[in-house]
This record gives sequence, structure tokens and C-alpha cells, in this order.
Amino acid sequence: MGRSSEAGVAVTDERISVCLLSDTVGLDAGTERQVIETAKRLHKDRFDVHVCCLEDSPQLRSLEGVCHIAVFPTPSVNSWSGLVQARRFRQYLRRHRIQIAHAYMNKTAVFAVLTSVLSNRIVITSRLNTGYWYTPRFRRMFAVLNLRTDAIMANSLEAKRIAVENERLDPDRVRVVYQGVDMTKFSRGLGDPRACDRLGIPRDARVVGIVANLRKVKDHALFLRSAKIVAGQVDDVVFLLAGRGELHQELCDLASELGLRDRVFFTQGEGNIMDCLARMSIGCLTSFSEGFSNAIMEYMAAALPVVAIDVGGNRDAILDGETGYLVAERSPEAFAKPLVELLRNEELRAGMGAKGHQRCVDYFEVGKTIGQLEEFYESMIRAKMK
Repeated sequence: MGRSSEAGVAVTDERISVCLLSDTVGLDAGTERQVIETAKRLHKDRFDVHVCCLEDSPQLRSLEGVCHIAVFPTPSVNSWSGLVQARRFRQYLRRHRIQIAHAYMNKTAVFAVLTSVLSNRIVITSRLNTGYWYTPRFRRMFAVLNLRTDAIMANSLEAKRIAVENERLDPDRVRVVYQGVDMTKFSRGLGDPRACDRLGIPRDARVVGIVANLRKVKDHALFLRSAKIVAGQVDDVVFLLAGRGELHQELCDLASELGLRDRVFFTQGEGNIMDCLARMSIGCLTSFSEGFSNAIMEYMAAALPVVAIDVGGNRDAILDGETGYLVAERSPEAFAKPLVELLRNEELRAGMGAKGHQRCVDYFEVGKTIGQLEEFYESMIRAKMK
């Protein structure tokens, strides 16, 4: 049953009522963190903010007093219980006079559309990745949902391009809004590099790192195979994998096979990421697919040069040859080359890091990106009133 909490939330009729929908905010992942930060940061004098999820979590409950929250327990939308929860959600939207329903995930996109049929409510869905795993069934679902979707939010130019191309959308219906980085938490000078001593990293070693949970799509195997080449050319370098996941043992075994076990370190999800960034000299990303990477934003905020495979929205963030390198070829040799160059040229490394930090300040600081989202919502309301 839907449950809402309105503690500490003052209601004024002039505000735009916005409901942010996410399957859950209980995971430590990019989209879930984005929903929480958006709920906290939308200007409360201009927006009456609701967060609705299909499962409860302590992270959702932490928003009590910040905004309205509600839970509509739905393991499967395509079920009788799903229909019951959709009906209750529709009643919730009516009761709170929600003007904008913004779904961040696919299941909640179905919820938002189904419950807004025959209403005047604005429906926004999201494309927060480049759809590498979308099946024909998912694409057919999007085609149906798009019939009642007023606008789509993409988190990178590449995510927009793919959505427009694959879903045959009018480009004007798709707005790019980047997720931002909180530079009070991620910035140069923050973090304690000595905190990584617990991992056994030698004090005099330079660290090349990757911040990404240990999943197939992140292709840590490419990172380790590149590390083998770099380690053969640079004596004082070690490699840090900051993240948790089911591939931990497999990657440990690969490091051993490559003869790198004494130069590869794993956090297993423990510790503060900013401490890891403070210890690193270069930040890497070897993913098969990316929408718009939080890790790249955090590297740049920490004034690290970035070396990343040229996929998805990585090009939106990294200026190739200025704030880091975009690697077109997916091979250990190609990925290792800019790492060696940066490790051998401290002036280049520091200069790229400084330019990346400034780019973060200018374009991706979370206050600026939330401002873009607020303008997006307001423009949708203005268009509806015409």
C-alpha cells in the first residue's frame, strides 16, 4: 500500500509539484544516488518534491523531512498486484495534484505512463545509458510508452542520439541534462591518501585506478591486461580497483595469471572513494558501455587526468588531449599507451588534471546541473500552459 511522509514539507500552491520515480533508491549506484541528490537539491520554494519507489529502503526513509516519500511495493508491473499498486499510485498523483511525473527507470516509466493516461499530467521518462542491453521487446515497450510521454531526459549527447535513432523520436523531445558532481565531497585537497595504507599499497608507489563495481560491462579484464604492459615499462606503478561485485575472485585470479598479484589492489567496496582518489595519479574507465559516468566526474573533480574507452557519454565529459585521453581501440596496447605517457610526464599529468577540475567546476558542478533540470521542468510547464 502506498505510504507517504510529509514531515517538514511546507505546501504552497505556487510551486510545481514533481514526482521522481525510481524502482528503488536503496542501491549504491549512479541512478539511485542521482534521484536522492535531485530530491534534496530541487529548490523547495519552486518545487513540491515527491519521491516514489517500488520498494522501501533506508535511503528512501532518509528523505523524510526533505520531501514527500511514498512506497508502492511492486515486484512485477505485469501482475495483478502491479495493477493494484498502479491504481493506488494514480490516486496518489491525483491527491497530491502532481504536475510532472519523472521516471528514472524502465519499470517506473511503465508506472508513470499507465497512471497518466487521460490526465493532463506531464510525463518524463529517462535514457541514462546507451541501451547496450536493450532487446527488441524493450524497444517495442518504449515505442508504446512514447505515445504518452511528453519528454525524455537523456544524460549525454550519445544517449540522446541513440534514443532518437532507435526510437525514431523528434530530437526536440529529448533533453540532455547531465548528472552533476558534489564538489564539497569530491575535489582536489579532499580525502586522505594515507587511508589506503590498509590495502598494503607501498607509500612510494604511484597508483593508477579504476572506480567501478566489478561487473562484466566495466571490462576490468582490459584494465588488468593494460596494467601488465604498463608495469613492464614503469617500475613504481601499482593498480587499484575500487568497487565491489561478483567478479572479485575472477579478477584476482587474472591478476595472478598476469604476474601482477603484488601490484594489484582491491577495495572490495570498503573505505571512502575520495580517499582512493586522493591516492591515485590517473583515473581509468574501460567500460563496454556508459551513459554519463559518475566515476569520470569524480576523477575530474579530484584533478586527476582520465583515460577512458571512447564509448557513450565519455566524450561529453573528457576533452581528448586536454583533460585526458579517449581510447578508440579496445586493446591492452592502445589503453596502456596514454597511461605510460602520463606516468612519464608529471607536468602533462598535472596540467590535464587541473584542466579537468576546472571543466568540472564550469559545467558539471551539481548546483549547475540541478539548475538545468529545474529549467527543464519549468519549460515543460510553460509549454503546457500555452
